[in-house]
Amino acid sequence: MSARIIAITNQKGGEGKTTTALNLAFALAKDKKATLLIDMDPQANTTGIFTNPDKLEKSLYNVFSGQVSLADILLPTSEPLLKVAPSKITLAEVESYSLNVDAPYILRDALSPVKNDFKFIIIDCPPSLSIFTINALVAATHVVVPAQAEKFSIDGMSGLQTTINSIKRRINPDLEILGALVTQLKPKTVLTKTILPVVSQFFPVFKATISAGVAVGESHLASKSIFDYAPDSKQAAEYRDFMKELCHELKA
Repeated sequence: MSARIIAITNQKGGEGKTTTALNLAFALAKDKKATLLIDMDPQANTTGIFTNPDKLEKSLYNVFSGQVSLADILLPTSEPLLKVAPSKITLAEVESYSLNVDAPYILRDALSPVKNDFKFIIIDCPPSLSIFTINALVAATHVVVPAQAEKFSIDGMSGLQTTINSIKRRINPDLEILGALVTQLKPKTVLTKTILPVVSQFFPVFKATISAGVAVGESHLASKSIFDYAPDSKQAAEYRDFMKELCHELKA
């Protein structure tokens, strides 16, 4: 069976996209599933966990520029079954290619020769509806939407839902929304209790949630996944539960 290609996206920043993409990819690889993590954000925060983006000779910029294949840029990681397709700030220059009729299909076409090498491909999207997010949604089989339980998270959901439905209707009819993952959760606040039912009006909501806490931020500073930095933390257990729920949904 071809890889499940999962775009982790939300048009709003600060929702936990990079954290979710990173820790989901690690959780899958640690669960003996060959996984590719793609950093589609020119800010390259995901890439920075593994290497210094500024020192990379080849990255997704070169793939989008048509200079190399995706296989040429893949980096190994400390996790034997996890590889990374890195990004760097120069990727932002590719935005000007978006007038090209082939622009939305670059990632999908680049993945074609390698996707059967992996069981899961996780795409970390930028916090905007850019050509990179569109590429991810065109290439993806599924979407996960990380969202904080707060009002400003809700404000962008309608637009995101419209975008996903438009791509599904026009380009990628097989695209499925797996659901929203609530991140940075403070369970006893009134806001959480009022916002969660609203989120579920736009997307299904995973039973697993990710608690607010310092361990995740500290793991980023240490350039590690939550599993390697704080394996006994509450958030590590929660990301593991999320991975298992996602695999159960996908029968993977």
